[in-house]
Amino acid sequence: MGGPTTYAEWCALLDNFGKGGDTVMEELKKGSFKVDAGTASRFYSRVEEVYKKRKQFWLDNFQRSFQFHLLKNEDEFDIALRNGKQNLYPLLTFVSLPAFPEDLRKTLKKDLEDFVLEIKGSLKTNISKVSNGREKMLILLNSFGLFELPQESPPRNSRWKIKTNKKSPPTGRKIIF
Repeated sequence: MGGPTTYAEWCALLDNFGKGGDTVMEELKKGSFKVDAGTASRFYSRVEEVYKKRKQFWLDNFQRSFQFHLLKNEDEFDIALRNGKQNLYPLLTFVSLPAFPEDLRKTLKKDLEDFVLEIKGSLKTNISKVSNGREKMLILLNSFGLFELPQESPPRNSRWKIKTNKKSPPTGRKIIF
């Protein structure tokens, strides 16, 4: 099944994504939409509305993980950060959809990067100044951020060859560290 091509199809899938449905992401990736003068502002507004809704949904869940799980040590803090980072994946995928015009993708990605930096800064300022594990928590916090999406690999039967570096040492021995 192909992705959405009309404004109405996009709206239905965007609404589903805005309500927390990550299953529509594959369809959105396959979608295409020709932005014209009649639908450009409506499409951009709808995408922005859904993006803000999902961002707020992520923030609520992230804050809830800190409130309900009363983090007792650095390991629990690490788990909360890792879960938060992993839950950013749908948002990052959304702002990088190939069907979006380049200017919209750049704007949304910049906003998401700024949002994550703001969250990171807020967490840094709220870490207890006298906590015994403060240094470890700051190190853990430095790893919090957006990650790069994997690039689509070419199909197996394509004419593109993937180069690998699987040379054995001249002696035939492999050194394992």
